[in-house]
Amino acid sequence: MSTATIEKVCDRGLVGTYVDGELDADLTKLFEDHLESCAECRFELRAHRLFVCELDAAMTDSGEVPVPRDFSKIIATRATTDMRVVRTRSEHRKALTICIILSLGGFALLGATALTTVFRIAEKFVTTVFGLASFVASAVYDVAAGLVVISRVVSGKMIIETGSLWPMLVLLAFGVLILSRLISNYHRSGATE
Repeated sequence: MSTATIEKVCDRGLVGTYVDGELDADLTKLFEDHLESCAECRFELRAHRLFVCELDAAMTDSGEVPVPRDFSKIIATRATTDMRVVRTRSEHRKALTICIILSLGGFALLGATALTTVFRIAEKFVTTVFGLASFVASAVYDVAAGLVVISRVVSGKMIIETGSLWPMLVLLAFGVLILSRLISNYHRSGATE
């Protein structure tokens, strides 16, 4: 066997596959021949077989390990106590400073997001109020224009048919009387409240 082949067998790390029986017949023969002359590979083979035996023994042992009562609390207490000794005061201050900076940054980001949301809500509210005011103004204007047209038609018809202005003046006086009564009732109701 040449030295190049021996080096290839050593370099390939065939010990695990040899123990598992996964090598083909030619490679198995080559590896066994190499084991006779290589002390390193024999030591590795022995260690691997020992490991496999111990692993099998550990896996087949069904005995339970006794655990003391409140085992998790004891472990947690010891871990907490041990960690307090590991960290120094300056490390605690640095950690606290970093936490404060991160939380302030988070609050700033949330505030910026909330601010844009508030502006959007305010914009929608103002748009809705202006739309409603525009609708009411348009409706009042349309009603007033309609009343003017109707009063012109009625007054024109009355003046033409009667030939005088008296019915129109009576109608105007009646309107002023009703309007003054409405205004006085409004002021009385405002004074009592």
